Amino acid sequence: MSGTWREALWLLLGAAALIANWLCLFRAYAYSGIAIASVVYHVQPFVLLLLAAVLQGAPLPLARLPWLVLALVGVGLSSGLLEQAATGAAQGALQGMVLALLAASLYAVATLTTQQLSRIAPAQIAMLQMLAGALALLPGVWVLRGQAVFCPQAWGAVAVLGLVHTAWMYTLMYTAFQRLPAQAIAGLSFIFPVVALLVDVLWFGARPQLSQWLGMALILGALWAYRRSARSA
Repeated sequence: MSGTWREALWLLLGAAALIANWLCLFRAYAYSGIAIASVVYHVQPFVLLLLAAVLQGAPLPLARLPWLVLALVGVGLSSGLLEQAATGAAQGALQGMVLALLAASLYAVATLTTQQLSRIAPAQIAMLQMLAGALALLPGVWVLRGQAVFCPQAWGAVAVLGLVHTAWMYTLMYTAFQRLPAQAIAGLSFIFPVVALLVDVLWFGARPQLSQWLGMALILGALWAYRRSARSA
C-alpha cells in the first residue's frame, strides 16, 4: 500500500475515533454529570500508554505509573466528585461511566493515529477530521433540526467551540502529538482539569472547595515528579 493511501486510512480512522469520542463523552455528561465523566475519562493516559506498548512497541513506564495514578486522584478531587458522592448525586451513573471509558479509549486511538501522519500539517489534519465529522453527523442534525433552539448566545457558544476549542485547539494538540512520545502526552493530559478549574474561578467566579484546590496541587505535583523521573530515566 502506498504512503498516500496508508495516510488516508490513518486519517479516516482518527476521524472516526474522534467523532465517536465526542458522542460518547457528551452523552456520558448527560448520564453521570461532568464530574464523574471527567474522572473516568482521565483514564485515557493509561489507555494511551497500553495501546502504544501493544501497537507500537513503546516501553511501558511502570516506574512512573504511580505518578499518573496520583494525578488521577487529583482529577477526582478537583472535579468535586467527593461533594457529589456525599450528596448522593453520584448514584446511578454506571452507564455514563461506561460511555466515558469508551470515549477515553477512542481518544487514545485518535492520538496514536495522529502520530502516523507526520507528513500532513496539523491544521490540515484538524480540518479534514472536522469535515469528516460534520458530514457524518449531518443526517442526525437534520433529523433533530426541529428541536434546536437558537439564540445569539447559542450561536456565540457554537462559534467559540468551533473556532477555539476545535480548530485552534486541535491544531495545537496535533502539532504536539506529532513531536512527543506517548509517555509525554499521557502525563500532559492531566493539565486539562487544572485549566478547567482555573477558568471556572477566573471567568465564572466559582469558589472551589478545599478538596478541589488539593486536587489541583496533587495533579501539578504528580506531573512535576513524572517529568522529573522521565528526565532522569
